[in-house]
Amino acid sequence: MGVVLRELEVVADRIVRVCACVSRDDVVCVVTDTNKTRIAEALASASRKVAKETITVVMNPRRRHSEELPSVVSAAMQEATVILAPTTYAITHTEGFRAALKKGARGIILRGVDEDMMLHGAINADYGQIRVNSEVLKTALENSSTVRIASEYGTDMSLSVEGRPVFTLVGIACDPGSFAAMPDGEVPLSPVQGSANGVMVFDHTIDGVGLLKEPVRNVVRDGRVVEISGGEDAERFRQLLAGAGECAYNIAEFAVGTNPRARIIGNMAEDKKKEGSIHIAVGDSRTLSGDVFCDLHLDGLMLKPTLYLDDVKICENGVIDWGAVRRKAKK
Repeated sequence: MGVVLRELEVVADRIVRVCACVSRDDVVCVVTDTNKTRIAEALASASRKVAKETITVVMNPRRRHSEELPSVVSAAMQEATVILAPTTYAITHTEGFRAALKKGARGIILRGVDEDMMLHGAINADYGQIRVNSEVLKTALENSSTVRIASEYGTDMSLSVEGRPVFTLVGIACDPGSFAAMPDGEVPLSPVQGSANGVMVFDHTIDGVGLLKEPVRNVVRDGRVVEISGGEDAERFRQLLAGAGECAYNIAEFAVGTNPRARIIGNMAEDKKKEGSIHIAVGDSRTLSGDVFCDLHLDGLMLKPTLYLDDVKICENGVIDWGAVRRKAKK
């Protein structure tokens, strides 16, 4: 146990100093819940060695991803310059976190991260190379009007990305208002609202549902999920959306994983970062410059998709053709 703790402290120190660029000028707020206190303490300990002030706020676990935070937690974040958030469920798409970013805080999200994920796999990737590749993919998406996704499980969906802001999450959040989601490596955006149409089949993992026993098929019309089928996992997904109201059916996010060291472990925090995977989120879209506010944001994973940007195939069965991406980026 002592060896694991020392290794955890080394990774926590790297997150604090390299990923969040914490300095003597920073006030750090560690936001956690009762399930993640050991990781939170490692991060807080590393932060105390560097930051001007470090506070830890412990709340009860939320019921789902992006459920709004207690007001006292939101208030604490807005007084910080850096937020470190090892929590059971993601706080990324909450009003409290967005307000803190707007005031200039920078954040490191560690949603659902356990000690194994802190020590192994995607978190130890070459984030310099991930940043280079992610920036090229970002430019390729910015040069595109339409995205089409297909898969052997039956996904065949198109959506418009014309004029939409494209983001890169690459494990570094050193600028005011920026954030990273460790372990990192993805290029996300919120598509043009109402533009998604077709069929999307989540074939591996869904937030709040977990590792799927069978694929979950979703019919999408004018940017909304209108039909869900696929057994008991589909029923669980259906219940999660119904519990959050009409906003939950919105197609909120399209994202491509760019981390070649990400493992497929049944935890979306790492699964969705796998290079060549695609995740689509439903619900809240405002953190990615969308217009839909919702007390829910859930990702569903497609592990081996084929992806077209306009008429250019840049990924086949989960393998990215970086040459094609670079050519698209130059147009």
